[in-house]
Amino acid sequence: MKKFFLLLMAAATFNANAALISITTDKDTYNVGETIMATVSATDLNDDNRVQTYFNGYFALFNFDSLLLSLDVSSILELGALGAQPFFSTVGSDVNTLKVDAGEFLLASSIPLFPGAVFAQNGKDVVELFSFSLLAQNAGSVELSPVSAVLAQGGGLIDDISIESTSFTIAEVPAPGTFALSLLALGGMFFARKRAKS
Repeated sequence: MKKFFLLLMAAATFNANAALISITTDKDTYNVGETIMATVSATDLNDDNRVQTYFNGYFALFNFDSLLLSLDVSSILELGALGAQPFFSTVGSDVNTLKVDAGEFLLASSIPLFPGAVFAQNGKDVVELFSFSLLAQNAGSVELSPVSAVLAQGGGLIDDISIESTSFTIAEVPAPGTFALSLLALGGMFFARKRAKS
């Protein structure tokens, strides 16, 4: 009877609305040496009838150019999309890959959601999943997009998931201009001469 009630609750709670997994950064242009803060979110979780899409796990895989970017593994932060859950892990299969699993991804479960997930997601069209930071190593144009990303729902996957990437530019740190260096040199000579006189 208890399993039947849970299955009935799962059928009533879950739906198959379209959803979007997107990544955003805090700026559009960075200088070499700057830190890039990236946030991955699940969006479009309410349909036109205001029916909420809930999820109980997620997965995302990113590849990036290690000549332009380096990943700070210690910066990866779970943002409470499933409530307070200890099921968050990252595995870097190589220096150019970020793989993130959270929740009961692809695990069959008779429990519709983790405790706290409904509270964390209820009424929201956008739920932030996790954030991480990258270091800008060299100048260039970057498009950061998940190679694959999914949301899990009731032991299965939400079918209609789109992925949205972000792009930004890394610029060389501008060298000081010749005129500015000349002024600095003249100012230094002036103060050196003044100091020598006194």
